[in-house]
Amino acid sequence: MAAAHLRALEIEVFNPQLRVRRAARGGTSWRTEPLFPNYLFARFELPIRFRRVRYAMGVSDLVNFGGVWAVIPDREIDELKTTWGEAESFVVPEKIEVGDSVTLTGGLFHGMSAVVICLLPARQRVKVLMDFLGGLKETEVEVSSLLPAPNHPLAL
Repeated sequence: MAAAHLRALEIEVFNPQLRVRRAARGGTSWRTEPLFPNYLFARFELPIRFRRVRYAMGVSDLVNFGGVWAVIPDREIDELKTTWGEAESFVVPEKIEVGDSVTLTGGLFHGMSAVVICLLPARQRVKVLMDFLGGLKETEVEVSSLLPAPNHPLAL
């Protein structure tokens, strides 16, 4: 909301976003989340536009440290813009490989950890190994029902 209002005031704004898959009860869903939650970058002349920016709808304050306003070098913002592009969005790649630790989403196994033991690309499925009912079990699941997970004790 703040970014839209600042842009309407003709303030240059950069608000990088990440596009990530997140677990949900019904499986996974894609979400767009800010790279820096509750922060955005704005370029403007501080003495001239301070009040207009500071009191714009959605802005709670300008970042400062002991009364000194934060300034980010142009090269740092340019580097971020190169990665994020004009859309200010970056899709987090997710490539599942044999041996990866994953978390199952949706359905009976929601939230359980497993390790990928076989890729079945023709059917958009993978075979996973999981600790279930007191033993290691193999099962096939849809690729879309997996999220990468931190290393798991069963990891190969």
